[in-house]
Amino acid sequence: MSTLTELAQQIAALYPLHDKTAGKRYRIVSQLAGTTELEEISGVPRYVDTCQLADTTLWENRVAS
Repeated sequence: MSTLTELAQQIAALYPLHDKTAGKRYRIVSQLAGTTELEEISGVPRYVDTCQLADTTLWENRVAS
């Protein structure tokens, strides 16, 4: 059985984008014409300009190494 820490690490690996303003985690679903479709852990979609994801004051990308 996974510990709570292991479970948190698995979630971070599956949903590596962290919205610093909303405090939510997302994964990238698709990118098309300068727009990125994100999916929240709960499954709710969100659409943002792709260039916004490079703003480190708004987004943190926690890619598992």
